[in-house]
Amino acid sequence: MLIKSLICLIAFSALPEVHDDQNSVDELSSLRTTVASIRNLSDAEANRRYPVQMKGTVLLATPSSFVFHDGETAIWCERPRTDDESRIYLAAGMTVEIKGQSNRGHNAPLIQCSEVTVTGTGELPVPRKSSFSELQSGVLDCQWVTIDGVGISAQQGNFLQMAGTSVVVSTFGGKFFFNSTAVSPEMMESVIDAEITVTGVCLPRFNNRGNVLDSDIMSCVSDGLKITKEANKNPFESNKVTLGSLFEFSPVWSPTHRKVVTGTVTACEPGHQIFITDGEHNLRVIPQTYDIFKIGDVIQCAGFLEMEENFPVLRTSIIQTIGSDKPPEPSSVTPDSVLSIQLLAPNSDQRDHQAGLVRLSGNLIAVEDQLGKPFQLILDADGSLVPVTLASFQPPRQLRKIRPGSTLEVTGICSIRTSDRPEVNRMLRAESFEIRLRSPQDVTVLSTASWWNATRLLLLLAGTVALLLAALLVIFWMRRRIAQRGSELAEARREKDALELVAATTKQERTRVAADLHDTLEQSLAGVALQLRAIETARSKDLADRNLSLATQILSQSREDLRRSVWNLRLTDSGVTLLREELRKTCLAIFSVTPITAEVGGRGEERKLDVLTTDNLLMIAKEAMTNALKHSSPNHIQIDVDYTADQVSLCVTDDGCGFDADRVAGTHQGHFGLTGMQERVRRIGGELVLVSNPEHGTRIEVTVPR
Repeated sequence: MLIKSLICLIAFSALPEVHDDQNSVDELSSLRTTVASIRNLSDAEANRRYPVQMKGTVLLATPSSFVFHDGETAIWCERPRTDDESRIYLAAGMTVEIKGQSNRGHNAPLIQCSEVTVTGTGELPVPRKSSFSELQSGVLDCQWVTIDGVGISAQQGNFLQMAGTSVVVSTFGGKFFFNSTAVSPEMMESVIDAEITVTGVCLPRFNNRGNVLDSDIMSCVSDGLKITKEANKNPFESNKVTLGSLFEFSPVWSPTHRKVVTGTVTACEPGHQIFITDGEHNLRVIPQTYDIFKIGDVIQCAGFLEMEENFPVLRTSIIQTIGSDKPPEPSSVTPDSVLSIQLLAPNSDQRDHQAGLVRLSGNLIAVEDQLGKPFQLILDADGSLVPVTLASFQPPRQLRKIRPGSTLEVTGICSIRTSDRPEVNRMLRAESFEIRLRSPQDVTVLSTASWWNATRLLLLLAGTVALLLAALLVIFWMRRRIAQRGSELAEARREKDALELVAATTKQERTRVAADLHDTLEQSLAGVALQLRAIETARSKDLADRNLSLATQILSQSREDLRRSVWNLRLTDSGVTLLREELRKTCLAIFSVTPITAEVGGRGEERKLDVLTTDNLLMIAKEAMTNALKHSSPNHIQIDVDYTADQVSLCVTDDGCGFDADRVAGTHQGHFGLTGMQERVRRIGGELVLVSNPEHGTRIEVTVPR
């Protein structure tokens, strides 16, 4: 009973949680019917793709998207993904009903439409009066706004896949772009310097992180741009100011209209910039056309004043020549006089060299002549490095050939670079300056640097070091080649020696095999021949059978000897036997059917010898006994094997007829016995002594060091 109560309690406690989960699901799937409910979503919430269904007005339409206003606020909408033929035509002012879902935009939520239905046409909402700072903040994304200003310039453009007109508008606080598909090209000239009111959709511009950089206004309606005050038909009838009164203080703000200034040309880069002076003040002018003006021309410039890098600039200027004067003289300056910018006191006569024609002397440090970059001469003037730029034309050869260390005098336009903001004391701080040459003739060589300088000395030292390194590398390479060649020759010599060793070994082995065959097969065949002859002369069957049995044993022993010779080719130490024991077996096999007596003896305790020594001594003894049997007719043969600490000796002595050792037959007569003995003795590193005289028997003694 208690268990059932606990189960029920747990079940009831779980019911509220299930209900909360259901509410969460309902909230996620709830229909959104206002734009504000979408704009207030975070990125994560917008990605939940809430269903959307609402009615409203189109403010702006592009081929792939449109801006939708539901009567309270507006939002960016993406069109349904269809082909161009089935795409619904949309225009500003149409009323539509949309269905779709929320989505995360590049910087703000948007609506991904799945269905758009045009229900009619209606009136556009009342635009919101905005300021420049509010416009640039990005909070008015996709909102219908209006703002007053002055047209600065206008040109044809293409934005959001639509052709139109782009107008630069100056307003209180700065400039922005007004893009319209309804402003005709004929209207562009009348917009410049006119006071206008623009109405359209605010479209912020973002970086790749989604941060707001600035905002433009775009409109597709015909009344998106209204001229509230027309500009002067003659630009040069605009407000005239002097070069010394630019941006004067005024307690009342007025729209930024054209200003007209007059000055003498000090430098001209056609289509890029012009510099003018009134003898005391200077100004940089950005022309609207590609006209060419000569130095000394007196011109009037009608344009819009701006502050650029803390100095005034006249932009979008229309220029006319009103006379000519002698070319202005440059001001001789030093780095200290150029960089000492101060807040001018009343009635101060301090010269301002920004955009002015100056002359400077210094020592040439380096020549910068890199492809794709302006040609520059780097001067050292009183300890300050001053770049001298030649950007508007190809530098002649004489400038490229000036040697560093030469003293130069240059004339050109001074361009000062200041800190981004004034210092604490509200004074600008000049960080550096450069001089912009007007022509190659602005460079005068006062003194030429000596040919022999630190740079060339360093080059000479570097060349010497390089030659030494090259010589060391060559020596190292030659030594390496010599060593490599020596190694190759040594390897070739080793290969030759190896081949000679193989040939000598092969020859020696062939000789040994021949001796083995002579000592085994020939002796065995001789023994068999004796037994067969004995069978022929045997007086009884028993004696013949005995001789036949001995012949069979001799053949068997011959087969063992042949096997031993083949095995000796492998030169293994397995199966080592005692020499005296083998000699007894051999004597029994050779002399058992003869009247000759043979005895094996010797001094010293018998010990095992290596296979090579044992087999060769055994073969020498066999050859000696066989020779005695065939040639000496002995009655007794004595075989002695003596062992000492440092040698072993074999002595075979018979009492036969003997022979003359100096006239013994050799290999040329077809007798290989004695030669085979000598070769075997040499093979085991021993010495052979042969003593024989006619009628006094024969003694063969072999001594082998241990």
